[in-house]
Amino acid sequence: MASRISGTVTKALDILDLFLGREDGLSVTQISAATGINMSTVVRLCATLDGRGYLRRDSAGLYFIGSQVEQLAQVLRTQFSLAATIRPLLKQLRDETGESASFYIREGGMRVCLFREDSKHAIRHVVEEGARLPLREGVVGNVLLAQAGSKGAVYDKIRKDGFYAAVGRDPFTASVAVPVTTKSGTLVGAMVVSGLADRFGDKKRKTALKRLTETRATLANLLPAAA
Repeated sequence: MASRISGTVTKALDILDLFLGREDGLSVTQISAATGINMSTVVRLCATLDGRGYLRRDSAGLYFIGSQVEQLAQVLRTQFSLAATIRPLLKQLRDETGESASFYIREGGMRVCLFREDSKHAIRHVVEEGARLPLREGVVGNVLLAQAGSKGAVYDKIRKDGFYAAVGRDPFTASVAVPVTTKSGTLVGAMVVSGLADRFGDKKRKTALKRLTETRATLANLLPAAA
């Protein structure tokens, strides 16, 4: 099925693109002329972008890039820093265990697969980077909930053990996961190694847990305290 593209969003992005590499502001008339968007739509879109902090309007009526863009840039820089730090370690985990290694973060009631290195096996457990999955499902979700202080015997055990392993929570799969924290103890996310249950047996999961624990310690020393 072909993806549906929002014309309104496209126009708003066209307006923001005008400010790439610019230091001076733009008037509504200039924006309309440069984008081909009619004046009334430019006025409406710029007012919305201004209200959300993506643009700012000065006393002369000129628009400039707003502070919200810088906040997004900071997030992007942080994620690139995380990627440069975590991806090589996930590749090591993948190569040493033979199974897929992933890093998840929590966003509200969801767990998001931020980085992943897939197993080289032709048949493997598959999750796409960027996938948003329910927090209360799966091994990783339980680890993230435990670190957030959720109450219950399962979460108490995860906090005590420092990991969570399970077979069959997803059909035919087995996984083991650990929380990832900074050196000061701030939760950053969770790492998991997962594979087909008949291949990723108890002995291999124990080996994976050992490597996950070592990798978690390495990350704690590499991540900034305010991550």
